[in-house]
Amino acid sequence: MNSTKFKALYPQSFPKQFPFKSIAFFVLLFIIGAITPFPKIAKQPQVPLVFSTTEHYARFVPTIASFALPLIKRDPIGLIQIIHVSIATTIATHSLKWGLNNVVLSGRRLGERPNGSSKNMPSGHSSMVACALAFLVRRYGWVWLIFLPLAFLTMGARIYYNAHTIGALIAGFSVGVLCVLFLTSPDQNKKKDF
Repeated sequence: MNSTKFKALYPQSFPKQFPFKSIAFFVLLFIIGAITPFPKIAKQPQVPLVFSTTEHYARFVPTIASFALPLIKRDPIGLIQIIHVSIATTIATHSLKWGLNNVVLSGRRLGERPNGSSKNMPSGHSSMVACALAFLVRRYGWVWLIFLPLAFLTMGARIYYNAHTIGALIAGFSVGVLCVLFLTSPDQNKKKDF
Protein backbone atom coordinates (compact mmCIF):
# COMPACT_ATOMS: atom_id res chain seq x y z
CA MET A 1 0.00 0.00 0.00
CA ASN A 2 1.52 3.32 -1.00
CA SER A 3 1.55 6.31 1.35
CA THR A 4 -1.05 8.26 -0.65
CA LYS A 5 -3.55 5.42 -0.37
CA PHE A 6 -2.76 5.01 3.33
CA LYS A 7 -3.34 8.73 3.95
CA ALA A 8 -6.72 8.43 2.25
CA LEU A 9 -7.74 5.27 4.15
CA TYR A 10 -6.51 6.24 7.62
CA PRO A 11 -9.24 8.82 8.37
CA GLN A 12 -11.86 6.32 7.16
CA SER A 13 -10.70 3.83 9.79
CA PHE A 14 -12.33 5.78 12.63
CA PRO A 15 -15.98 4.93 13.40
CA LYS A 16 -18.59 7.45 12.32
CA GLN A 17 -20.95 6.55 15.17
CA PHE A 18 -20.75 4.72 18.47
CA PRO A 19 -23.01 1.98 19.91
CA PHE A 20 -23.85 3.87 23.11
CA LYS A 21 -26.01 1.12 24.67
CA SER A 22 -23.21 -1.42 24.28
CA ILE A 23 -20.66 1.07 25.64
CA ALA A 24 -22.86 1.76 28.68
CA PHE A 25 -23.30 -1.98 29.29
CA PHE A 26 -19.56 -2.71 29.23
CA VAL A 27 -18.72 0.33 31.39
CA LEU A 28 -21.23 -1.00 33.92
CA LEU A 29 -19.73 -4.49 33.63
CA PHE A 30 -16.25 -3.02 34.29
CA ILE A 31 -17.54 -1.23 37.40
CA ILE A 32 -19.21 -4.42 38.64
CA GLY A 33 -15.97 -6.33 38.13
CA ALA A 34 -13.99 -3.66 39.96
CA ILE A 35 -16.24 -3.11 42.99
CA THR A 36 -17.81 -6.52 43.63
CA PRO A 37 -15.88 -8.48 46.25
CA PHE A 38 -15.88 -11.84 44.48
CA PRO A 39 -14.59 -14.68 46.65
CA LYS A 40 -10.97 -15.68 46.23
CA ILE A 41 -10.55 -19.10 44.69
CA ALA A 42 -7.87 -21.22 46.30
CA LYS A 43 -4.90 -22.36 44.26
CA GLN A 44 -5.71 -25.62 42.56
CA PRO A 45 -3.35 -28.57 43.10
CA GLN A 46 -3.42 -29.46 39.42
CA VAL A 47 -4.39 -27.46 36.35
CA PRO A 48 -6.67 -29.38 33.95
CA LEU A 49 -5.20 -30.02 30.50
CA VAL A 50 -7.85 -27.86 28.81
CA PHE A 51 -6.79 -24.82 30.84
CA SER A 52 -3.09 -25.54 30.40
CA THR A 53 -3.52 -25.84 26.62
CA THR A 54 -5.60 -22.66 26.52
CA GLU A 55 -3.10 -20.70 28.62
CA HIS A 56 -0.11 -21.67 26.51
CA TYR A 57 -1.55 -22.03 23.00
CA ALA A 58 -5.27 -21.72 22.27
CA ARG A 59 -5.77 -18.23 23.68
CA PHE A 60 -3.75 -16.84 20.78
CA VAL A 61 -6.15 -18.17 18.12
CA PRO A 62 -8.61 -15.21 18.25
CA THR A 63 -5.71 -12.74 18.16
CA ILE A 64 -4.17 -14.43 15.13
CA ALA A 65 -7.58 -14.54 13.43
CA SER A 66 -8.19 -10.85 14.16
CA PHE A 67 -5.02 -9.94 12.25
CA ALA A 68 -5.29 -12.62 9.56
CA LEU A 69 -8.89 -11.95 8.54
CA PRO A 70 -8.35 -8.34 7.40
CA LEU A 71 -5.36 -9.56 5.37
CA ILE A 72 -7.30 -12.44 3.83
CA LYS A 73 -10.30 -10.22 3.06
CA ARG A 74 -8.02 -7.47 1.75
CA ASP A 75 -9.60 -5.06 4.22
CA PRO A 76 -7.03 -2.32 4.91
CA ILE A 77 -9.44 -0.37 7.12
CA GLY A 78 -9.99 -3.49 9.24
CA LEU A 79 -6.24 -3.98 9.53
CA ILE A 80 -5.76 -0.37 10.66
CA GLN A 81 -8.60 -0.80 13.15
CA ILE A 82 -7.22 -4.00 14.73
CA ILE A 83 -3.84 -2.30 15.13
CA HIS A 84 -5.55 0.67 16.83
CA VAL A 85 -7.61 -1.64 19.04
CA SER A 86 -4.62 -3.77 20.07
CA ILE A 87 -2.53 -0.74 21.01
CA ALA A 88 -5.43 0.96 22.83
CA THR A 89 -6.28 -2.21 24.76
CA THR A 90 -2.68 -2.68 25.85
CA ILE A 91 -2.37 0.96 26.96
CA ALA A 92 -5.75 0.99 28.73
CA THR A 93 -5.11 -2.31 30.50
CA HIS A 94 -1.66 -1.39 31.77
CA SER A 95 -2.70 2.15 32.73
CA LEU A 96 -5.55 0.73 34.80
CA LYS A 97 -3.27 -1.93 36.33
CA TRP A 98 -0.93 0.81 37.58
CA GLY A 99 -3.70 3.24 38.48
CA LEU A 100 -5.84 0.75 40.41
CA ASN A 101 -2.99 -1.20 42.02
CA ASN A 102 -3.18 0.52 45.42
CA VAL A 103 -6.90 1.37 45.44
CA VAL A 104 -8.68 -0.25 48.39
CA LEU A 105 -12.40 -1.03 48.23
CA SER A 106 -14.27 -2.87 50.99
CA GLY A 107 -10.98 -3.71 52.68
CA ARG A 108 -9.40 -5.31 49.62
CA ARG A 109 -6.69 -3.90 47.42
CA LEU A 110 -7.77 -4.08 43.77
CA GLY A 111 -4.22 -4.71 42.63
CA GLU A 112 -3.69 -7.75 44.83
CA ARG A 113 -3.64 -11.02 42.92
CA PRO A 114 -4.76 -14.24 44.61
CA ASN A 115 -1.12 -15.37 44.72
CA GLY A 116 -0.15 -12.17 46.58
CA SER A 117 1.58 -10.30 43.76
CA SER A 118 0.37 -6.98 42.36
CA LYS A 119 -1.32 -5.39 39.35
CA ASN A 120 -4.34 -7.70 39.32
CA MET A 121 -6.99 -5.34 37.93
CA PRO A 122 -7.82 -5.63 35.01
CA SER A 123 -6.59 -8.90 33.55
CA GLY A 124 -4.38 -8.41 30.49
CA HIS A 125 -5.09 -11.92 29.18
CA SER A 126 -8.81 -11.30 29.46
CA SER A 127 -8.65 -7.87 27.81
CA MET A 128 -6.57 -9.05 24.85
CA VAL A 129 -8.70 -12.09 24.07
CA ALA A 130 -11.80 -9.91 24.42
CA CYS A 131 -10.45 -7.24 22.07
CA ALA A 132 -9.66 -9.86 19.42
CA LEU A 133 -13.05 -11.55 19.80
CA ALA A 134 -15.02 -8.30 19.88
CA PHE A 135 -13.15 -6.96 16.85
CA LEU A 136 -14.01 -10.04 14.80
CA VAL A 137 -17.67 -9.86 15.83
CA ARG A 138 -18.06 -6.10 15.36
CA ARG A 139 -16.18 -5.94 12.07
CA TYR A 140 -17.12 -9.22 10.40
CA GLY A 141 -20.22 -10.63 12.07
CA TRP A 142 -21.70 -12.77 14.80
CA VAL A 143 -20.27 -16.00 13.35
CA TRP A 144 -16.99 -15.13 15.09
CA LEU A 145 -18.62 -15.73 18.46
CA ILE A 146 -17.35 -19.24 17.82
CA PHE A 147 -14.25 -18.06 19.72
CA LEU A 148 -16.25 -17.06 22.83
CA PRO A 149 -15.50 -20.38 24.57
CA LEU A 150 -11.77 -19.63 24.17
CA ALA A 151 -12.32 -16.32 25.98
CA PHE A 152 -14.02 -18.12 28.87
CA LEU A 153 -11.34 -20.82 28.91
CA THR A 154 -8.65 -18.11 29.01
CA MET A 155 -10.34 -16.52 32.00
CA GLY A 156 -10.77 -19.92 33.66
CA ALA A 157 -7.10 -20.68 33.15
CA ARG A 158 -6.14 -17.44 34.91
CA ILE A 159 -8.23 -18.53 37.90
CA TYR A 160 -6.70 -22.02 37.92
CA TYR A 161 -3.21 -20.52 37.72
CA ASN A 162 -4.13 -18.34 40.72
CA ALA A 163 -3.21 -15.26 38.67
CA HIS A 164 -6.40 -13.14 38.82
CA THR A 165 -9.59 -12.57 40.72
CA ILE A 166 -12.95 -13.05 39.02
CA GLY A 167 -13.52 -9.28 39.16
CA ALA A 168 -10.23 -8.58 37.38
CA LEU A 169 -11.21 -10.99 34.60
CA ILE A 170 -14.61 -9.34 34.14
CA ALA A 171 -13.00 -5.89 34.16
CA GLY A 172 -10.35 -7.00 31.65
CA PHE A 173 -12.95 -8.45 29.31
CA SER A 174 -14.85 -5.15 29.49
CA VAL A 175 -11.74 -3.08 28.70
CA GLY A 176 -11.05 -5.13 25.57
CA VAL A 177 -14.61 -4.83 24.31
CA LEU A 178 -14.79 -1.10 25.10
CA CYS A 179 -11.67 -0.41 23.04
CA VAL A 180 -13.29 -2.21 20.11
CA LEU A 181 -16.55 -0.29 20.50
CA PHE A 182 -14.69 3.02 20.36
CA LEU A 183 -12.26 2.16 17.56
CA THR A 184 -13.96 -0.32 15.21
CA SER A 185 -16.76 0.06 12.72
CA PRO A 186 -18.69 -2.74 11.03
CA ASP A 187 -17.43 -3.77 7.60
CA GLN A 188 -19.34 -1.74 5.00
CA ASN A 189 -20.11 -4.92 3.07
CA LYS A 190 -22.08 -6.31 6.04
CA LYS A 191 -24.40 -4.31 8.28
CA LYS A 192 -24.72 -5.42 11.89
CA ASP A 193 -25.48 -3.85 15.25
CA PHE A 194 -23.05 -4.37 18.12
